[in-house]
Amino acid sequence: MGWMRIALAQINPTSGDIASNTGRIIEAITAAKKARADLVAVPEMALPGYCIGDLVEDAGFLEANERAMQEIARASQGITSVVGFIDFNPAARNDNGTIRKYNAAAVVRDGKVLQRARKSLLPNYRYFDDKRFFTPAERREPVDIPAGSSCARIGVSICEDMWDEFYDIKPLTELAGKGATVLLNLNASPFHPGKRRTRERLIREHIAQFHRPIVYVNTVGAADTGKNIIPFDGESLAYDAAGRLVALGRQFEEDLLVVELDDEATPLPACELPEDDRDRELHDALVMALRDYMRKTGFTRAIVPVSGGIDSALAVALAVEALGADRVLAYNLPSRYNTETTRSIAERLATAFGVRYGIVPIQQIDETVRSVFETHAHPIAQNLTRENLHARIRGLLMMAESNDTGALLISCGNETEIALGYATLYGDMCGGISLIGDLSKMDVYSVARYVNRRHGRDMIPEETFRITPSAELAAGQFDPFDYAVVSPIVGEFAEHRTNPADLIRLFDERALDATRFRPDAEGRTVYDKYTTETFRAVVYDAYRRLRRSVYKRLQGPPIVVVSERAFGFDLRETIINGWEG
Repeated sequence: MGWMRIALAQINPTSGDIASNTGRIIEAITAAKKARADLVAVPEMALPGYCIGDLVEDAGFLEANERAMQEIARASQGITSVVGFIDFNPAARNDNGTIRKYNAAAVVRDGKVLQRARKSLLPNYRYFDDKRFFTPAERREPVDIPAGSSCARIGVSICEDMWDEFYDIKPLTELAGKGATVLLNLNASPFHPGKRRTRERLIREHIAQFHRPIVYVNTVGAADTGKNIIPFDGESLAYDAAGRLVALGRQFEEDLLVVELDDEATPLPACELPEDDRDRELHDALVMALRDYMRKTGFTRAIVPVSGGIDSALAVALAVEALGADRVLAYNLPSRYNTETTRSIAERLATAFGVRYGIVPIQQIDETVRSVFETHAHPIAQNLTRENLHARIRGLLMMAESNDTGALLISCGNETEIALGYATLYGDMCGGISLIGDLSKMDVYSVARYVNRRHGRDMIPEETFRITPSAELAAGQFDPFDYAVVSPIVGEFAEHRTNPADLIRLFDERALDATRFRPDAEGRTVYDKYTTETFRAVVYDAYRRLRRSVYKRLQGPPIVVVSERAFGFDLRETIINGWEG
């Protein structure tokens, strides 16, 4: 092959917007050609968008996607473009009568389609539904393309084709065995902390096997499945035949990387993956997801109800970082149960971040609602009913503000609260986006600390970290959880599907995941605070609460995913469930 100049176009497509995505791809081709690239690769499904749901069954959409691919082929004059799109064959039908469709990459140049490389390995875990929509590739073949004064044989694969550990078919191995001198992998690979290390390990294992350069181009931006908003982090990669990282794309931003590769392991300037910084990455993923989701859905302003607690404080910080202070509205909605401390924190928070701030007292509304209900229905017997009225009045008012101004209401519940049902349906769960719904309570504290470090001062008042968490829906009410222990228990249930008995066994063996079960604010570990019996009680209480609150989660706003598994479409639950764990 000799030298080959490859451009990795790390772009941010919009689901379903074929016209816009086509324009973005052609812009990337133009930029790559200007940089004298022989080939430019764009991510998986970049043309139609990756998360498009059952739109993939729309015949008109499929035809528009094919026409756009042909337009891109005509625009690829003097350069080879590898573009993620939907390939389909109207004449071929699946057993259920549907048209055969393929998650594919078009290899195009000078108006011609040189290859339609189809994805072989179709995931059906988490929120990936490739098996629902697509037919797997029947074969895997490299393709010859011009490269400088000679030609190169490239092997095109798509996302899961590289993640082949648990599959019998090994697409990259086949392509290398058939003479591919460079392996391209087009991706729509979502973010979670530590994902870059998994990618690096996998790529280097492949290179160690067949000694070929691997070019990995990933999408960036936000997409959704209806119940989850998914951040894609970019960080496209190129490794040479010796397994050295020679190009790295920006994280959470569009980028165009140009790298020269050959098939003889000629030494190239190497670079390194950045050090992992969990709090920064979580912060940046949430900021990008909120900004991009709002841009793609047409929202320009956001509303955050601020209580004086840590969750809403972090939501304000993220919203301001994503949108700017002038486009964030903060409201405090106090009743007689809200303390002067939390009211003061809410006001100081809004002042520090420079957002518009309003106070809407709800005590009189609450009394009126209760009076009308009790006059015309019956006396309220349950304290919980009275408490939830406060939360629902707040939700009602904030949704009125959203309706009246067109601003997006941000729901401030965290993963731990959502899991345990410690959130009021049609109250604080109201909103158009659950921004921190995949952050545990402990991660909320940690990312909030990062916000203050980022700004170099206490934008979030120090008192916010020290006050005992409370919904302030009744006198003397405090959250009934040891969050330092309950949060990681919830994480184990949701993300790792660990069962209660195994958690208790790990406790007995002092083998709980130390990265999750961290010491509390006083430095005490879970083993310092609990016996086997008291830990067992906490575990099963959390498990029962988790099961009882499914109906709430299913009615909540879409959750931004930043963990290895999130509530929503990612973790599919049923309301009717007799399993006791």
